[in-house]
Amino acid sequence: MSKSEPNSLAAFVGTVLFGLSIVFLGLIFVYVLLVAYGRAKETRSWDRVPAKMLKVEIVESRPTPNSPFQYTPVVEYQYRYQNKNYLGTLIKRVDGPSSDKGRAEKKIKSYSKDETVDCWVNPQAPNIAILKHGTLAPLYTIWFPGLFVVAGLGIIFNGIKRFNFKGQVS
Repeated sequence: MSKSEPNSLAAFVGTVLFGLSIVFLGLIFVYVLLVAYGRAKETRSWDRVPAKMLKVEIVESRPTPNSPFQYTPVVEYQYRYQNKNYLGTLIKRVDGPSSDKGRAEKKIKSYSKDETVDCWVNPQAPNIAILKHGTLAPLYTIWFPGLFVVAGLGIIFNGIKRFNFKGQVS
């Protein structure tokens, strides 16, 4: 056993583990983007029904005395689905406050009280409706974490190619 064998084996194992960690991180982000895309695409198959806007406003809040103000777009709309009335409060599937008042106002800019708009109702849970679909952009950006998967695999294969399994690096 030569003096360089343990170092070569350690370098091989380190290279493979590093490559695997890059692949793993890339796959996590690919999965997250695929789930986000699937959720956004799912709402496009929901049933469209008319809804009457009952409330359209921005609620200003401050969670703690030292925190900045948060601006939450609040909507309330009534819709009828399968002969039953429902009350909706979601603009998109995932809503939340913003520290930018302009951004919050932009979310409700196209709505006004007593206006009739379209909403999309989840047929499996008719009490869930949205006014806007989420973006399909996660599918268009999946290539970026995919590069990490390819790079990690390249690191692994290069490490295997350089190691001749007799404890020596070629």
